[in-house]
Amino acid sequence: MLLNIKLKDVDFIFILFLLLVTQSNIQLKLVGIFLILILRINAIQKINFFGIFYLVLLLFHLSFGLITLLSTGIDYLASYILVFLFWSLSLIIYTQLAYFVKNNSLKKISLTLNVFFLICVFVIVLQYIFTAINLQSINPYSVSPAAGDKMMSIFSNSSVSMIIMSFFFLKYLFENKWFLGSISFICLIMATYMSGTVLFLGSIFLGIFFFSKIDIKYKLYFIIITFLFIATFSFISPANIDYAMGYINRIWNNGNDTPFKIKSFFQTFEYWTSSIRSFVFGAGGGNFSSRVAFITSGDYVGWFPDILSYISEEFKQYHLGIWTHDFNNPWDNRNNTANQPFSFYNQIIGEYGLIGVLIFICFYLGFILKKWPILTYSKFLLLALTGYFLLDYWFEYFSVIIIFELFLLIDIKHNTKNSYNE
Repeated sequence: MLLNIKLKDVDFIFILFLLLVTQSNIQLKLVGIFLILILRINAIQKINFFGIFYLVLLLFHLSFGLITLLSTGIDYLASYILVFLFWSLSLIIYTQLAYFVKNNSLKKISLTLNVFFLICVFVIVLQYIFTAINLQSINPYSVSPAAGDKMMSIFSNSSVSMIIMSFFFLKYLFENKWFLGSISFICLIMATYMSGTVLFLGSIFLGIFFFSKIDIKYKLYFIIITFLFIATFSFISPANIDYAMGYINRIWNNGNDTPFKIKSFFQTFEYWTSSIRSFVFGAGGGNFSSRVAFITSGDYVGWFPDILSYISEEFKQYHLGIWTHDFNNPWDNRNNTANQPFSFYNQIIGEYGLIGVLIFICFYLGFILKKWPILTYSKFLLLALTGYFLLDYWFEYFSVIIIFELFLLIDIKHNTKNSYNE
């Protein structure tokens, strides 16, 4: 099928958009959004489904953030605008996803995504070759446990690549595309993103055993395959298995060396319940735990002007302390996922409070649950995403969420004829 692709059956404009908007470079993201807006401005004329979530959250930020701006002063202005920009970009991107799915046949959608997927895989293959040459080993993982960090494909890092490949794996698995599914699974493993891999396997386990009607023999097959996967991975990169098990034990024991990410959740709960204001409204966008909060702190990215740096008291008191301590903690002495306070849950609870949580439940999860009876692989995507939300501020990266929402819309279109006319 892949060898018989005709140019007219592939939306190359949309592929270019995906390639640009999922990059780590913010300038390339903006170029991708600017180009797609020029070419498909009609997409933003109708806002539905997830678009309503982004719009409502934007309105909440504009209103409550304005109160925060008036009380905090001009120092908060850059952060206030950046939060507005990030959520606005999310809304614009979503409208383009919905427009693409609505106005193309399932065949064209499938072929377009296959081409995008193969581009991502091709880049991973090149990265593997360069890493193997650099480490002078056909199995670079045996030389360096960090070899997987190089397998980032076109994305900002290997964690994003791993998560997106897990989405492709689930989609191809349900579509019985075993060859493409196998490739995506291999790419998933190559990233050696242990936190994500553990959460992925856990979500698949929950999905198969509690949210599906799969025959018991297939459930047993999954258990066997999981053990074979762990055994194979242990042979290829035993250091990464030891690394993952070490952190799992530390989380389970909950001692003095508990990873700082776990402690960040306790901090969020402590702040959330510290007052009526924090419980209902949160600290405000960019004021507690988010990518924007780290960007405006001046200690996270190089492109943000120092003169506009801003750190709220809430951020300084809680999660910024974890970030600065992380590099010198007595147990790891390095920055890693287990110690970073990055998490969407920290963001939505700490910055938007109960109102933000309800907006997310009603207008984001609510839409998915409304379509739940007709969903197939998207059920597993959601289970995986709820786990991945523990790991980072994915809404602010414009990569993982884009692919999730795109696949969900495709799943809905595949299983109902009137999904975009309701």
